[in-house]
Amino acid sequence: MSMRMRVAQPPLPLAGEGRGEGGQRPLAPLPNPLPAGGERGKFGLELEVRELRAGYGGLPVLHGISLCAPVGRTTVLVGANGAGKTTLLKTLAGVMSPVSGSVLLDGKPLAGDTPADRVRRGMALVPEGRHLFPDMSVRENLELGGYLASRAQRDKMLEAVIGIFPRLGERLTQAAGTMSGGEQQMLAIGRALMSRPRLLLLDEPSLGLAPKMVDEMFAALARINRDGTTLLLIEQNVFQALAVADYAYVLSHGEMIAAGAAWELRGNDLIRRVYLGEAIAN
Repeated sequence: MSMRMRVAQPPLPLAGEGRGEGGQRPLAPLPNPLPAGGERGKFGLELEVRELRAGYGGLPVLHGISLCAPVGRTTVLVGANGAGKTTLLKTLAGVMSPVSGSVLLDGKPLAGDTPADRVRRGMALVPEGRHLFPDMSVRENLELGGYLASRAQRDKMLEAVIGIFPRLGERLTQAAGTMSGGEQQMLAIGRALMSRPRLLLLDEPSLGLAPKMVDEMFAALARINRDGTTLLLIEQNVFQALAVADYAYVLSHGEMIAAGAAWELRGNDLIRRVYLGEAIAN
């Protein structure tokens, strides 16, 4: 009888270390489970998720998920359709309430915080499907993302977003719904960046994009990360996501089945078996 493999939490990368094999940052050991309190200062953690359970009505989807996103790094969560990836991001962003478990941002619990509270605390979500306002202009969509900021701050962030996505600067007066899918995805990411997040959550940013646009999207994400924003993204474009990430988790049927350095997982047969839906033998 086959069963899913349970893999203990591996070490996480520490902020400020150099890069190792293939240009990826090496890993440094951390205890498991992590100690309570003071994690960000000691280990450089932006986000911690501990034994998170969530679902829809009486239907459980996430079964005790634990993960960490180190400060200033890119962490990717991969898994087939129905694995629970979107449910996890919605729960982290406060769109859904967990059944149990905890989520900490900068070492402080998010329990009771609304989605707007989480934006104020430095978290922003780029949802699957973009969810733009199609009849509003590119500028109006972007400025909505910076509604908490002053006019001067919005102008500064608008300039920064256009620096990352010059195409948006050429289309500021164009209705968002008339742009291509790739341009709309740029706009969705730019809108989230307008809130000046330190943690950016992205749900399938390459979904439905042409190959050339996928390359541009991942290059932009790498730049955003280099500029100091911590990224946590979920992706089905596994190998391209692993190429830009520092750390990766594999989710299957609402359970975390593997984790490690992204460069270590790129050639792992486990990824292929999860995506082909094959049983993972213990």
